Amino acid sequence: MGKVAYNNPRFFDFVYDDFLCAAVDSHTAQSGVLFHSLTKESVGELFEITGVLAELKKRGYDSFEFDLSGSDDTYQKLTLTYQNEILVHLRLSIQEYRIRINDYFFKEKYLVVNWLQTRHPKQGGKNLTRLYPGQDVPGLGIFPEMSDLIGFLIISLRLNGAVIRPEYFHDAVLFSRKFQFLEAESKALYLALKTTFPKQSIRAISTLLHNGKIMDAKRGVIEWKPIEMIFFLEKTLNFFVFNRKFQKKVSKIRSTYKLSLIEGAEAELGLHT
Repeated sequence: MGKVAYNNPRFFDFVYDDFLCAAVDSHTAQSGVLFHSLTKESVGELFEITGVLAELKKRGYDSFEFDLSGSDDTYQKLTLTYQNEILVHLRLSIQEYRIRINDYFFKEKYLVVNWLQTRHPKQGGKNLTRLYPGQDVPGLGIFPEMSDLIGFLIISLRLNGAVIRPEYFHDAVLFSRKFQFLEAESKALYLALKTTFPKQSIRAISTLLHNGKIMDAKRGVIEWKPIEMIFFLEKTLNFFVFNRKFQKKVSKIRSTYKLSLIEGAEAELGLHT
């Protein structure tokens, strides 16, 4: 298992030493520099510090290429590839979010993870029926290391947290370990799906959703849309933003869901409870 970023003895050296080469809000684009602040070499060292590279080597990828592209805050792409196969793919941006606490609003900049994908092409020929929606090969199973990578990026870029946009239900389940649903409606649907089908696996629920096989009595076919989940670097914000009022709203919306499977869906998709 990779090192945990916040307990890493090199962490503060990395954050406050010579890796921050410019202000994150600089408007001067630089080739090979992430958001005008971190050089390609610095980001590459992040992958090493957080244990991502070590985990890749354990899975048989002894050499890889790292590419960083994009020129402004609206789009940056990071990829690790092995023999032209993508192993890790991140699409990032920086955006200002308006966060509400009671009757007050405040604006802060967050790292936005628009896309996060890991691929294990060496496992590509094994039991493809077990793939999750959106996968062409199994994932790498390196969530702890990728979480640490995001944590390092937040602090190194001097941001206030991160927002991620899960494309699929199973992604939301994974990221719910670290991130909070920004909207009550999204969390209510998430909870409804998990509690209505307790005997179904996360893969099964995600597959049923992806194929339009889950119905609500009033809403019809349920469609999973990319939602936003947020991680605050200042953890005490969770208690103020996701307060009792927020939780009551979630519960109220959750109570309106009456979910069921379309008849024959499990057999059609080859799923078993």
